[in-house]
Amino acid sequence: MTVSVSVADAVRSCLEWARNARPPRTADPRFLSRMLTAHGAVRADPGDWDRDDVTRVTLTLSAEGSVPEDFRETWLTWCDYLVDRGLLGPAESPRVLRAAVAAAEVFPRDQAPWSPEHRESPWWGQLWEPEDLPRVHLAPAERSAPAARACPVLGRALRLAAWVGDGLPLDGDAEHETLTEHTRDEAAAHLGLAPEELPYLFETALRAGFLRTTYTEVRPGPAVGGWDDVRVVRSWAEALPTMVSRHGTLGLRVLGELFTSGGVWTVADLVEVLAPRPHPKGRDEKGGGEKGRDAGKSGPEEEVSAAVRTLVGLGAVETLPGAGLRITPLGDQGMAHRWRRWGIALPGYPSTTQMSARELLFQLWEGRPVDAQVIGRQWMTERGVRPAARELLEVCAELGSWRQRVDVFRLFHGLEQELGPVFAAYRDHPVLGGWIAHARHDPGRVRLEQLVVVLLDTYALRVELGTPLPVDTPVWRDPEAVTRLMWRSGHPAADGVLTAIALGAVGPDAARAARRARFSTVGAGP
Repeated sequence: MTVSVSVADAVRSCLEWARNARPPRTADPRFLSRMLTAHGAVRADPGDWDRDDVTRVTLTLSAEGSVPEDFRETWLTWCDYLVDRGLLGPAESPRVLRAAVAAAEVFPRDQAPWSPEHRESPWWGQLWEPEDLPRVHLAPAERSAPAARACPVLGRALRLAAWVGDGLPLDGDAEHETLTEHTRDEAAAHLGLAPEELPYLFETALRAGFLRTTYTEVRPGPAVGGWDDVRVVRSWAEALPTMVSRHGTLGLRVLGELFTSGGVWTVADLVEVLAPRPHPKGRDEKGGGEKGRDAGKSGPEEEVSAAVRTLVGLGAVETLPGAGLRITPLGDQGMAHRWRRWGIALPGYPSTTQMSARELLFQLWEGRPVDAQVIGRQWMTERGVRPAARELLEVCAELGSWRQRVDVFRLFHGLEQELGPVFAAYRDHPVLGGWIAHARHDPGRVRLEQLVVVLLDTYALRVELGTPLPVDTPVWRDPEAVTRLMWRSGHPAADGVLTAIALGAVGPDAARAARRARFSTVGAGP
């Protein structure tokens, strides 16, 4: 068995702690190495454990064959070592983890659910094929840190950690770590909160790393001392599942859809995809959460709306005009952290310094829409905005490059003033002229056939996505002329666009004109 450096170091440190403990503790180095190697198949940090990891490692050890009779004692020694040294990650309660280890049962090898050679089991974290992983641009921590610091729940959790100070006793009779009733009342009074809010806030502080617990007391956590940009973003990401737990799994499912797609969604879109299921009682019913105005509502739209409001309040999602919703850089950090905990490395984008204009547009088309503006602007800045704009316009100047044109002019949004001289050179271009006029908000001497190219480009994308076609009233004043120009344009998407228009996508007048242009000779009746 090959043992990694991190596992070997962890084993040595645990054995030293076990020898010095009073009384000395049992620790079998061979079993400890096997157990941590199995754990490391998913978790990079030997101290990052939760109760599911105990089940995963137990089944893996069962598949590998026999274990020593006293394996559980060694495993409990490891658990106690992590708790005593403050090395246990924030994902799990020490009491719950120790109880899971104490109850662990290794099956005989012939009863194991898979063989050690069968690495396709979801226990190994292979939940996605590499080609299915979203390509993600993660903004630097300093860009996300202000939103994390502004998160009200995280701020209250930090205040609670400051109030706890050097340490307090835990309720010895509770299954999970919790403050004593007297301490909860004192903390609530000090923070100006209702006592029933304290368990939710206490768990948030634990998961964020502001506090940590032993089996008997709560102490300051590793994150409470320094709150630099990287640490505050990580604390927010680690506390995210707790902060959205009042919605069951729905909060993370909503954020997961926004993360993997990187697009703009509405509540109705999310309801259609997620179809919320009933979830177990959340912290509101147990007295630990923030009782919201949505209590008692059970419709899918209300459930998704409530989860979205929570995510917006936490800084994970932003609202856009027209009821649009999009993940924020901080939300990206939270979801990427969850994937990393499962040992899944998300692919990024190639370096922009080596990309040609055509390669850039390919990356924008293949990648998430939320990344396009950041990656594209970075590429343009490296080359100079105006020279870069000229390169991009040349790439999308052919009539068939309609997808690239849509991406290019999205990228130009907000740069119209700076790109004025570049735009002026393309004003009479038969393919780009309409886009230039639209970007400058100045039709000038633009010709109808140039505007028709813009219509065909934008309508083609909407037809492809199955979204409604907007009616540009000034252009559609003469539907006969517009549809004739569409049919004669040679645009590769003209056939599909005219079919959609003929079916009534932009109104009855345009539909009649499209049928004449598409299906009959010019001038024939409807």
